[in-house]
Order: sequence, then C-alpha cells, then structure tokens
Amino acid sequence: MTSRTRALIFVVLSPLLAGCAVADRETSREDAVTQPPPEIRAWMDRLTVEHAYDPDTGFIVARETVALPPVLGDGPGLEEAIRLAAERDAVVVAFATADRCAPCQQYKKDAINDPRVVERLGDPRLVAAHVEVDREPEVAEAYLGSRAIPMTYALRGGERVGVLRGQRSADELLAWLDGLFEAWP
Repeated sequence: MTSRTRALIFVVLSPLLAGCAVADRETSREDAVTQPPPEIRAWMDRLTVEHAYDPDTGFIVARETVALPPVLGDGPGLEEAIRLAAERDAVVVAFATADRCAPCQQYKKDAINDPRVVERLGDPRLVAAHVEVDREPEVAEAYLGSRAIPMTYALRGGERVGVLRGQRSADELLAWLDGLFEAWP
C-alpha cells in the first residue's frame, strides 16, 4: 500500500473514528449523570421491590406499589385517628409513605405487612393511620411537621411524641412499638 493510499484511508476514516470516540465520551458523561452514586446504588441493591433511579431528582423510584394491610388501608385517616385516639386515650402510630418511593414500598413489604406488626397495630392502646404524603401534603405538614418519607410517628394528644426514621425491618418496628407501650402502658 502506497503512502498516498494510506493517507487517503486516514482522511476518510479519521472523522468516523473521531465520531465514535466523541460518542463514547458523551455516553460516558451521560452514564455518569444517569447512574446513581455508590451510596444510592448500595441502597438500591438491597431493595427487592421493582425500582429505578431518577437522575433528575436523585430519588429511587418505585415501579410497584405494595398494598397496605387492612388495619391501615381500611383504617382511619390521620385526622380521624387523632380524634379517635383522644377519645380513648390511645397513641396514634402514623406511617408516612409515598407511592413513588421505593424504600417506602420496601418498608410496607418487609415490616408494615409483617403479621406480627399487623397484630400489634390492632392493639387497643394504638390507633394506626397512614398518610400518603403526595396526596395529603397539608395533613402531613400540619400533624407530622414534615413530608419526609418513609417515616413512622407516634402522636399523643395530637402532638408528636416519637419518630422512627426511614425504612426499618419488622423487628426494629416492633421494638419501637414496644417502647411506646413502655412509655404509655
């Protein structure tokens, strides 16, 4: 092959090869933006509910919604639970979640739907309630002081007296509920 032929091939192929290299760099930049940071990836790897990473918000988005147990799904809303608890001197246990939140769905799947937790939530010393913060942001702000999710609150006399932050196991949730019983037998 002559040097002139090699030069001609180089001239013809250079833009194509450069285009591939640019495309690879752009893909790498795009991957860096769309891939979760390592600490979020580690969290996502522990989830068993269908989920995805939203790079615009940095949020782990649920792709499935786990149903609430009947004690919550068919139970009173937060405002009604506070009224009922006042009538019988009980503690409100309020779960704040959102359908879009994968850790919230995992919390419902692993802990809130656990038969031991469901049984404990039926204790007459408690009134269980659920707040879907995206549908009831005003209620969450007014009574819980936050729209943070997933969160579990204890209210007595309409005032926050306990907070359990984040997605927890059934055992952790049960231990927290036991602590409420110790505080208010």
